[in-house]
Amino acid sequence: MIQYPKLTISDRLNQQRERLPLADLQETFKESWTVNETWQVTFAITDSLAYEKAINLLDVQNIIQYDGQSYVIAQCTKTVSGGVSTYEVTANHLFYRLANNVRQNNVKSGTLTYGLSDAVNFMISNNDQGITAKFVGDFPRIQIENLGNSSFSKFLQDYISKFNASYVINNQQITFYSATYLKQQPAIDTLFYQHDVEDVKLSLDTTSLVNEVRCLGKQIDQGSGTKSTQNKYQVDFIYRDDDSVHKWGLQRGDPLSDERFTDQGSMTKYARQTVQSQPIATLTTTAWDVVIKQCETVKLIMPNIDWQTTVALNGYERNPFNQFSLPTIKFDNASLAVNDINVAMFNHITNVHNHAGKTMVQLQAALSDLQNGDLITDDDTIDKLNELGEIS
Repeated sequence: MIQYPKLTISDRLNQQRERLPLADLQETFKESWTVNETWQVTFAITDSLAYEKAINLLDVQNIIQYDGQSYVIAQCTKTVSGGVSTYEVTANHLFYRLANNVRQNNVKSGTLTYGLSDAVNFMISNNDQGITAKFVGDFPRIQIENLGNSSFSKFLQDYISKFNASYVINNQQITFYSATYLKQQPAIDTLFYQHDVEDVKLSLDTTSLVNEVRCLGKQIDQGSGTKSTQNKYQVDFIYRDDDSVHKWGLQRGDPLSDERFTDQGSMTKYARQTVQSQPIATLTTTAWDVVIKQCETVKLIMPNIDWQTTVALNGYERNPFNQFSLPTIKFDNASLAVNDINVAMFNHITNVHNHAGKTMVQLQAALSDLQNGDLITDDDTIDKLNELGEIS
């Protein structure tokens, strides 16, 4: 028996809760998630007397409970056509509303250096929305000017990428993972092209590409008596990836600041690992019987071109109410060697051409034999074709 996720709708105060028609969900439901950006559900419900109570709850700011998570209806559009009413609904994860309601009115004045946990804990301290945070991995320390006087939602938009972090939300809890931690995780599943996944598409994005940054290490304490307003650092240099500049052009980024470093060699190695000096490669595919987990690391193997890579899940669209609707999943790996798949595909094409060339040589030789006096009969033709078939 197929087990579907539980989905109900309730009023804003959760005083009334109803189920929605499964048939409509099987046709129209879609859950979409993109790391650090969105998590929402959409669906369309046709008006019916059997589900009148549930349909009456289809209103903005009411709550969708789905698969253990809460979503707030942000949009609800009613369309009447041919005497039939249809409601189209978009609901965003409850966390985004809570994060917008968490506001830190205090300000830490000046340009100061923060770790992720320090900055987040300041932003959500004593919040009345029940938001809590966990941190997994080692995060860089960055400089922030006048932290505060904004919402936690705005803080996430402005600074998460600068901390090289990805986050996963579970109702009111947010868990941050460092990029280094995710890259070091072993692949917990292996996906084979034309077995687990289909229609693999590779796209490149240079939006966040950076190949030259100023690196700032531990700040030098100049004492309270100095008149200089210019900060000084034990490590202060320009990191530049010449190969990336040659391939993609000069792309300067914001300063990379981390108080952990007191020597240039160590910080150069850190910059090389942190700076996104290659286009981000995103693999999009449709999946068969795949359990989707946010920020999961998997190994993707394409035997047909003798190529494999390790990638992290950073987005998906799925309808778990319809077993015949294949989910679309997106994998991203900032350190993915873009040339690897291009070389693999080129080698595959070359092998195909070489094989085709060999077959043509054999075919021409066979035709030459026939033209040089062989008796042409149906049996002879079949034998020649069989010989060519054995080559392939």
